[in-house]
Amino acid sequence: MNDILFLSSNALIGFTSDIVLNHLSNYKILNLHTLKPYFQNKSTFKAALYAMITVLIIVVIIMQIFQLYYNKTLPENTKETILYLLLTFIVGYIADILIHKLNIFPKLKLYYKVIGSGLWGGLAILFSVSISLLLLYLYNRYNDEQ
Repeated sequence: MNDILFLSSNALIGFTSDIVLNHLSNYKILNLHTLKPYFQNKSTFKAALYAMITVLIIVVIIMQIFQLYYNKTLPENTKETILYLLLTFIVGYIADILIHKLNIFPKLKLYYKVIGSGLWGGLAILFSVSISLLLLYLYNRYNDEQ
């Protein structure tokens, strides 16, 4: 059940974050206007769906790598959580570089030219996973008290 909640939360965060980025790409804030070509020829829903799928693929990879070492897909204590978040950033960083180098989203060329690849992809996945872990923790804590 925790895996499904964790994945659902990441999916929702990825979807929603992309909608926010789509809106912010209309302004010259932190070079986010470089995302404008990516968003121009697709609906807000379609772009957000692509982001959600991308986030889910990366998060499943993180969960599988964690499972190789800990025989579980999610952390259960502080030490494991810190390692999980470190793993998350590294996998997100590598995934962003691969997305760039493999030209998976060709309309992101300007974005990668200006921003570069790796750091912001790693931070984006770290944001999603951190919020999802926090929500899962709060959900489980609430259920334990009931």
